Amino acid sequence: MNSSLPARLTRLSRHQVALVSAALFWGSSATFTKSALDALPPLTLLVIQLASATAVLWAVLLIRGPRRPPGRRWVVRLGLLGLLEPALAYALFNFGLSRTTASNASLLTGLESFFAIGMACLFLRERLTGRACAALVLALAGVATLEGLGSGFAPHAGDGLVLAGVVCAAGYVMLAARTAEHVDALTMTAYQFSFGLLCTLPFALVRWAGGAESLPTDASAGAWAAAALSGIVGYAASFLLYNYAIKAVRATTAAMVLNLIPVFGVACAVVFLGERLSGAALAGAALVVGAVVVFSASESDTASESDATSEPDAVWEPDAAPEADAVAESGPPPVVVDGAPTGRSAGRQ
Repeated sequence: MNSSLPARLTRLSRHQVALVSAALFWGSSATFTKSALDALPPLTLLVIQLASATAVLWAVLLIRGPRRPPGRRWVVRLGLLGLLEPALAYALFNFGLSRTTASNASLLTGLESFFAIGMACLFLRERLTGRACAALVLALAGVATLEGLGSGFAPHAGDGLVLAGVVCAAGYVMLAARTAEHVDALTMTAYQFSFGLLCTLPFALVRWAGGAESLPTDASAGAWAAAALSGIVGYAASFLLYNYAIKAVRATTAAMVLNLIPVFGVACAVVFLGERLSGAALAGAALVVGAVVVFSASESDTASESDATSEPDAVWEPDAAPEADAVAESGPPPVVVDGAPTGRSAGRQ
């Protein structure tokens, strides 16, 4: 099937732009979270980020006007989503990020897409073409080059914690893929972050009571503002865009697009933190970008055929009825992370 490139861009632009924007927010938020960690302890920072994200999401939800509340079954699933990400994924990411570089954290969150692709093939029964498999190998080589071969990206003690957060984020991906079929994006994201905040607060209270962390009353207004802003942009906005996109994009395709998270993350670390970028890291970034292009090209005809039997390019309607949400097959990526996580990383952020 050889539809013109402009026609394909018109058909896929809304969801592709949402995915790329989510990747940008996740990748860049790792850099700003790294800066905030200079003044705020990890779990305290996470609470501030989750609280700011949750407040904004519920404000938007109330302004829009809530539709039919999720049933008990979906509330439980949304609670599990919030536990996996942002609670566990971002807590692990923030603790890991305090012991590694922003570049390493952003690059490690790129592994979330590979976990997600594997799970999509195993549990969602999505298939990869031969060229798509080759692109996946190419992307793996790019991430390995970025993380392991560049002299500016030596392993750090926090890398293992960041990677554990990525595994939690991959588990989130599997649940989110099906949940997005039945719950609109705004409701899903608001409940997810509410449960994430509730799961995180007890651990924060224990650390505050034990003196392991304390509220940094002497932190500057800029540090508090950076923490809140990273929560709104790197958490609320990125997940809202992602949860919107996964209703119409295959899990494998979304996962490959989100390999751009480490590229955005490294670029921001270089620009804003002054971290050095080696030639090997540049080569790895080029491999990742090339892999995304090759994968997208190999999947475009398959996606076009699938779109022909489903509702194409629906406008962003987070208030759509739950029955309408089941129209499209969902599939994510993921992190870093990035945001800082990013999560995204959980990057995440």
